[in-house]
Amino acid sequence: MTDFDPLHDKAYTERLTLLGEKREIIASEDIYNDQGVLLVRKGSPINQKIADKIVRFKLVKPIESSVDVANSLGAAELFKDLLTAVKQYPQVLMIHQRANIEPTIKQLCSAYARYPIIRQKLTVMREQMPKLYWQSVSVTWLAVLVAIKMKLTDQQVEICFMAGLCHDIGMMHIDPLVVEKKEELSPAEWRQIQAHTVISYKVLESVNGIKPAIAQAVLEHHERCDGTGYPNGRFAHQLTLESQVVALAESVIAVYRKRLVPNGRNLRDLMPLLQVNSESHFYDTYKALILVLRNADLDEKPFLTNETIDGEVNKLKQKNDLLSHMLQGLESLMSQFKDRSDHKLLVSARTILVQILRIVRGSGILDEGYLRWLEQVRKEKLTFAYREVDDVTLMLDEIEWHTLRIKKTLDVFLQSIKDEKLKSVIQQGLKEVQQDISPAADEYSIN
Repeated sequence: MTDFDPLHDKAYTERLTLLGEKREIIASEDIYNDQGVLLVRKGSPINQKIADKIVRFKLVKPIESSVDVANSLGAAELFKDLLTAVKQYPQVLMIHQRANIEPTIKQLCSAYARYPIIRQKLTVMREQMPKLYWQSVSVTWLAVLVAIKMKLTDQQVEICFMAGLCHDIGMMHIDPLVVEKKEELSPAEWRQIQAHTVISYKVLESVNGIKPAIAQAVLEHHERCDGTGYPNGRFAHQLTLESQVVALAESVIAVYRKRLVPNGRNLRDLMPLLQVNSESHFYDTYKALILVLRNADLDEKPFLTNETIDGEVNKLKQKNDLLSHMLQGLESLMSQFKDRSDHKLLVSARTILVQILRIVRGSGILDEGYLRWLEQVRKEKLTFAYREVDDVTLMLDEIEWHTLRIKKTLDVFLQSIKDEKLKSVIQQGLKEVQQDISPAADEYSIN
């Protein structure tokens, strides 16, 4: 997935150089290229001129192990940042205060400070990629909260904490033009982004004294129980518990910050989304987070009003028709391969579909009776039911997103097989549901 070479790392060297405009960065030892030629003497400042010289060569050691960053992010500053992230949202602060986890977090911040290279990485991220840094801090907080709620051991909680902090450090080693691109990524660029898990893992592997389980959790934080994750497409029985704590925390923070908050929604709106994804992560992690939310006495005030209920029900009825047709088509297609287990991507697509169908049929939200009930709510302005209508809206959006996941998985599968008969059957099946798949399906999902 990646051709990342820590000994020839242009992206991170450039980020270090930019950081050097605000903080002093000094060579902590002589820096040699792989031919034994001295490039930088110990004690020299790392400036643009020296950086331009470094990036032309392959080094004997990774650049991060040969430099010191003045005033790198310490335990006290990290602890302060964690509290700042929590205080940004009143409901999050309320949960934090009730959980009484500050002493644990403070202790974990002290443990973090034992690793100079990780301090360096987070210092660079904080200055050069602040959005990523603050998201990582929020993920770390939630991972610790869930881990404690699950009654994990102190060692497991520390693994979740460190993995939460470090899970995206590989992003700093990817070409900034790709990382910061606003337009849709090409397949090659998307593979570069996906490579951040492997890069993060390789970086952590080289950190003296760090627990191997931390690097493993970072490597797996984009893996999913249904085998649709990356970098290795592993299934539930192949994954560590800590990695899935971080995985759930990252998904939830992304959805909350980028999808719910901008649309005026709150933490309570995470619950229907989590319900749809109850089988995407380890059940114990899902259950722990649900318990946290249920015990938080979150505001149950509906998002809907008497003024908006008519339009919302009309949209729900249209979404019902669309999803019913899509799921019927996908179920018909996948039933032709229900006994095939020789292709991992085919198994993954089938697994996602089975999970979604189980949610749909268990809740009845696509049934005719449910549509009649929605119509009654609309006509009679049954305000007591508005909260449930809100939840259904969120659930259907999430289900639509998962149908897009199935489609994408099958598209990748089609590119990897040579069986023309099988390929033709899948292409025809996708063609029948293709027109119903919304190109604007939300990018952020708890998956």
